[in-house]
Amino acid sequence: MKKTILFLGLLLALFACNNTPKPEPAPNPEEPQAPVTVTEAIRLLTDSIAMDSTNAHLYKSRAKAYFANEQVGQAMIDINKALQYDPNNIETYLLLADVYYAMGDEANIASTLNRAVEINSMDARPLVKLAELNLLQQNFNLAIGYVDKALGLSSYNPRAYFVKGMCYMAAKQDTANALKNFQLASEQDGTFYDPVEQISRIYAAQQPPYALDYLRKAQQQFPDMPTARYELALFLQSHGYPEEALMHYDTLLMQRPDNYIVLFNKGYVNYVYLEDNEAALDYFNQTLAVKPDYLDAKYNKGRVLEQMGDYSQAMEIYQNVLKTQPDYKLAIDAINRIQNQE
Repeated sequence: MKKTILFLGLLLALFACNNTPKPEPAPNPEEPQAPVTVTEAIRLLTDSIAMDSTNAHLYKSRAKAYFANEQVGQAMIDINKALQYDPNNIETYLLLADVYYAMGDEANIASTLNRAVEINSMDARPLVKLAELNLLQQNFNLAIGYVDKALGLSSYNPRAYFVKGMCYMAAKQDTANALKNFQLASEQDGTFYDPVEQISRIYAAQQPPYALDYLRKAQQQFPDMPTARYELALFLQSHGYPEEALMHYDTLLMQRPDNYIVLFNKGYVNYVYLEDNEAALDYFNQTLAVKPDYLDAKYNKGRVLEQMGDYSQAMEIYQNVLKTQPDYKLAIDAINRIQNQE
């Protein structure tokens, strides 16, 4: 489970990109246009700070911009300035927790969020972030405790339900309770993809009769979310719909032609399900052109060549795989298989 998936608070509202495009309101000629880049935002905010050097809001806004631009040190300087002029601002502490997370400083994340709770015990956001942090640290009971405190303040909190679902999945593989919480999160916020992704995976693993309908609906609900399309394609390829899976992979490659996982999957579908060795070989070659060290692509290229009767080149590939990973069992078995044929 990747940390970047679990810590969910990086909502840089002024500057973050949203995967689902939204119509923009017509500009008001009496108001300035919004900055089009983070760099431009930083420049404008710097100009404003020069004219109003004690404005905590300006420092906090520039800190968000610096953070969005991966200038963590500069963001920290501005956060300290913002807290100097407004020491009890919850928003600034939430941003500070995100910066500490980017720095890998988990101890200061906790102390920062606890300070936010002290300032305003009725704000659920630091409680949910504390739950996320404890989920990361595998303190599952503590994480659920923070979630329950947040939900005690308001039963409407889709992120809290999502974190609780992840706790049930990680702690005891309790998919029933995890599914219940993911569904609540999705029902409360129809634009929140993460619980939908988890529901899709649970259905795909445990309830295949329902999975395809759900995965199709999820992809339609989030048409611009590559993961939603990928999850659907992955299910289709292994449940009797290889041609439809390839169509979705083609769409993903239009968005990102160098996606080596999708290129590999196209090769695998052609090799295993459609028995088209020529097409499979082409896609495995494309995969390796993007990622030469991808051992699964190397091995499967060897399998295709073996299937086509080119045993010497297949053997060379299997041996090359074993040079990188000597315990790659499938390559060992393949070498033994070819040697036994000889």
